[in-house]
Amino acid sequence: MDLADSRPLAGAVVIEPTEDEAGRRAAAAAADLIVAAQQRSGAARVIFASAPSQDAMLAHLRADNRIDWTTVRSFHMDDYLGLAPDHPQGFGQWLADRLPEAARAGLQRIDATADPEAEIARYSGLLAEAPIDVTCLGIGVNGHIAFNEPGDTDFADTRLVRRIRLDDVSRKQQVDDELFETIDDVPEYALTLTVPALMGAAAMVATVIGPHKADAVRSALEGPLTTDCPASVLRTHRQASLYLDAGAASRLTRKPS
Repeated sequence: MDLADSRPLAGAVVIEPTEDEAGRRAAAAAADLIVAAQQRSGAARVIFASAPSQDAMLAHLRADNRIDWTTVRSFHMDDYLGLAPDHPQGFGQWLADRLPEAARAGLQRIDATADPEAEIARYSGLLAEAPIDVTCLGIGVNGHIAFNEPGDTDFADTRLVRRIRLDDVSRKQQVDDELFETIDDVPEYALTLTVPALMGAAAMVATVIGPHKADAVRSALEGPLTTDCPASVLRTHRQASLYLDAGAASRLTRKPS
């Protein structure tokens, strides 16, 4: 899918000089949405990315005392097939380590050791139980969101969760982020939420950090709407905002006013 679509992002594009400031602004936006959902319905359902780019955002979100974490049901958006639940490189464990203690009972984790088709069905059922209020995500070096990879993404996928073979660029990113020692250590396959599962949230808050993400950010915001840059789909969401540090924003030709 490749469309000549120049629409801008519906929400804010915020550029801050540092990772911490970008994370703080993103966390404040996410917290506002979570609290609004709790006030509206008594609970909130949130999808979180698990990546170093989310560290500052999650630290600030964790410190926001407006949030009643006992009424937050959290989901992570992908995980490597075959890794044990407590494996330090597993995304479910990564997120559990960064959410506050009060949130952990409500964290619904992908079981990467289960039969993949059975786990796809189980986790899809959990996601479908009620609408998602917020998706907090990042953008990969190759423009992926979750593990929906360039050239292997369907913006109209009818599934909520799928099995995918990881792009070598994505696998190398895990090494560059110091999550694995070598690319051979990075699993080749993962379960990932699909683009419609992520985009089905009422609001999207994306946090993107570092100059190594600058090309992907430019493609997402200024390029065509295309599955060659899955993150470009954010421009079709009615309430998506993007929080960048100076490095991630460094290749934009149209800076937000």
